[in-house]
Amino acid sequence: MGNISVFCFAASYTVALMLELSRLFFRSGIRGVLLISFACAGLLAQTLFVIARLSHESGRDTLDWYLLVAWILAAIYLYLIFYHPKVPLGIFLLPLVLTLIAFAEYLPEESGYPMGKSAWGMVHGFSLLLGTVVIFFGFIGGVSYLMQSRRLQKKRAPVRFRLPSLEWTEKITARCIVVAAILLATGVLSGIALNAREGEVPWSDPVVLSSGFLLLWLTVAMLFNAVYRPSRQGRKVAYLTLVSAVFLLLVLAVTRLVPSAHPTREMPLDEISHIESVKGAKPRGVYS
Repeated sequence: MGNISVFCFAASYTVALMLELSRLFFRSGIRGVLLISFACAGLLAQTLFVIARLSHESGRDTLDWYLLVAWILAAIYLYLIFYHPKVPLGIFLLPLVLTLIAFAEYLPEESGYPMGKSAWGMVHGFSLLLGTVVIFFGFIGGVSYLMQSRRLQKKRAPVRFRLPSLEWTEKITARCIVVAAILLATGVLSGIALNAREGEVPWSDPVVLSSGFLLLWLTVAMLFNAVYRPSRQGRKVAYLTLVSAVFLLLVLAVTRLVPSAHPTREMPLDEISHIESVKGAKPRGVYS
């Protein structure tokens, strides 16, 4: 990655975060304009960077997973400051965006996600990408709900720090669980179809197992919400989104730390051959 380009949008998001945090201390008539300006500048710079990155690496069919998740979350943030300018959700969103950008910058060899040239490969990659975004956004909604609930219980409502209503966050977090389950199911099933075309589905692969476990959890949480009415109460839904985010982080940790033939990064052929030979399988190539 070009350090200057990354610095441009990372610095813009950092300034926007500082402006969001300033809501805790003082009022300002121009803060809203500054927030929109820096958020737009950061998103524009990141968009141009992503386009250049994809164009440069089109031959490898590789996408920077963390950078794309950060880009989508930044776009959501820009939407929110336009339509909900008094709600400082950037305090929760922007640190996550900056963390993902840091991962994409300092873990370059592990940040690529091969999409493949087939339709199944595109469906697989983008479904998992969007599912990741939805889980992270649900996590932010869950944290916001718990903070607002605690504040109302203690009858503390500072004017300078306005959080979304409990009804809004309850609705958002509940929908995030459903949407994330659908997207993850699409990603997992398309991955199975992609491997089945090559004659083998690596059921015992750590990445496949951990992704399946996350899908199982989201499915159970979705059905639990639909069938058991008391579980629809906001606090319980918020906890479900928090646990879902923890499971997602575990899945991402597995993809980074546990040896796997699943192409979460561009791997040399000899490395894939070694992993496959340990499992007694025939090497399938660089990408699924």
